[in-house]
Amino acid sequence: MSSSRPAVRVENLGKRYLIPKKGNPGSLGAHLKDFVPFLRDDSDDYFWALKDVSFEVQPGEILGILGKNGSGKSTLLKILSNVTFPTEGRAELSGRIGSLLEVGTGFHPDLTGRENVFMAGSLLGLSQKEIRKKFDEIVDFSEIEKFIDVPVKRYSSGMYVRLAFSVASLLQSDVLILDEVMAVGDQSSREKSQENIKKIAASGKTILFVSHNIQAVRNLCTTALLMVEGKITRRGSAEKVAEDYMRFLHGIGENLRVGYRDWE
Repeated sequence: MSSSRPAVRVENLGKRYLIPKKGNPGSLGAHLKDFVPFLRDDSDDYFWALKDVSFEVQPGEILGILGKNGSGKSTLLKILSNVTFPTEGRAELSGRIGSLLEVGTGFHPDLTGRENVFMAGSLLGLSQKEIRKKFDEIVDFSEIEKFIDVPVKRYSSGMYVRLAFSVASLLQSDVLILDEVMAVGDQSSREKSQENIKKIAASGKTILFVSHNIQAVRNLCTTALLMVEGKITRRGSAEKVAEDYMRFLHGIGENLRVGYRDWE
């Protein structure tokens, strides 16, 4: 690990969800169990989406996060983006945080693209002057100039993600959290996004990149981690972790649910 201060430090992170019981999922007793310790039965009442997750990411590093659906990736990103809070452990991120989670989050659907750009910039702590300085670049990159004054609920998923990615990547975020940004749009827009991600990292920014596109992780990321059932089972070079993940998907080799390996 580098001796510099990590841009992201996650220590023993855990997130537990209450499992509603049949017949009374919204009962007072069910809700009280989340707050009154002696009413809890962890084995029956709770599901751990994350458990004992720890890692660090250095400034300028692009960390790929791989794992099947349900492995805990989205829960991790929501905690890092302050969308939800951990049950245990802590996460420390340095500087401004820009995040693009699943399509449908981040923008107000009834506001226009223009209004959402200014709202997003304000939430990042930027002045109106700073946002205006970047505005034309954001619109140009997203390629939706004709529709910038249309409510975003009218956008296609590709238009929405292009604008959201432009905002997150161009409004001076120190840590950029991207979830499946390559999942929509045509080949040209995906290549454009990949080039922009590389430029952002080269400028010293830090990127957490979640994708089911293993080749994109190999091409973009310096390091990667693999999540299985809420835990990290592999951490190290993107190439080695991607290789293990491919074997896991095809049922080849050792069981990744058992043990942990750190690839140098």
